Amino acid sequence: MSEASFHQAVDRVQDLIEHALDDGDLDLEMEHIDGSLVLILPEGQRLAIGRQPASRELWLATPDRTLHFNFDAEQGWLHDSGEGTLGEVLASVLEELSGEELELDIDADSR
Repeated sequence: MSEASFHQAVDRVQDLIEHALDDGDLDLEMEHIDGSLVLILPEGQRLAIGRQPASRELWLATPDRTLHFNFDAEQGWLHDSGEGTLGEVLASVLEELSGEELELDIDADSR
C-alpha cells in the first residue's frame, strides 16, 4: 500500500467512525488533532484513532493500551492480534468505558 493510499484509507475510516458516532446515542465529543480522531467521553476518558505511516498501521489508543490495526483490502482494518475488526474492537472498548451497548457498523465501508 502506498503512503497516499494509506492516508486515504485512514481518512476514510476516521470519517466513517465520526459519522457513525454522530448518528448514535453515545454521549461524547470528537476532535481531529494532528491526523488523529480523538473521542472524549463525559468522564474525561479519551480514545485516539491515529495513523502510523512508517508501519502503515492505524493505532487505537485507549486509557489502558494501544491496539494496532493493519489494512486488508478484503476485510478492512484488522487487529494485528486477531481481536477482530476496527469496528468490533472500537465498539467493545466504547461499551466498556461508557457502559452503553453500541454497534459500530463501519467495517464494510472501510475497504
